[in-house]
Amino acid sequence: MGRAADRIFTRIFVFLIMTVYFWILTVAGLIVLGIGPAFRTMSEMYMDNEWDYKKYSFKTAWSRFKTDFWQANWHTWIFLGTGIVLAYNLYLSTTVNQAWMLFVQFIIVAALIFDFSLAMFTTMIRSRYDVTFKDAVKLAVVQFFSSFMQLLVFIVVTITMIVISLKWPGLIIFLSPGIYMFATDVLSHQWYAKIDKMLEAV
Repeated sequence: MGRAADRIFTRIFVFLIMTVYFWILTVAGLIVLGIGPAFRTMSEMYMDNEWDYKKYSFKTAWSRFKTDFWQANWHTWIFLGTGIVLAYNLYLSTTVNQAWMLFVQFIIVAALIFDFSLAMFTTMIRSRYDVTFKDAVKLAVVQFFSSFMQLLVFIVVTITMIVISLKWPGLIIFLSPGIYMFATDVLSHQWYAKIDKMLEAV
């Protein structure tokens, strides 16, 4: 019982550390230029340290944040910019009162899901493996189409995290980003195993 409680406490503490680092770095980048590098830094630190909270250091986080700042921003805004354009087009489509527009809206929503999923999967792959952005995107595309159930669970988890975070805003500040990054990593383990096998075969 004591060991289980200690394990739970350690995980919550690591989520807290990652989330606090994430927000500090996001604000340091004036939010717009900080969110991408901050999430990349948080995911890389988790890949390296997992549940060993003693290894988490803001000095290390800040160093990684500065090193990857412009590159991570460029990669983030490729996806974020695409998402903004798609979201705006979805908004415009709601002003057209035509039955055929429902099909257009469905396509736009599917494209938004694809864009967001690709952004998350690419970030996680680049945090775990030493690959180029281009190769990470290719792997993320294959991951997106490799398992419908995994994708469905990822979408459900994303929506659930958003709903819970909106209901209890305090979670956004202290836990949600860390938990969401961890959940994305767990859901990607099956794909990581396939990548590892491909690397072993090379």
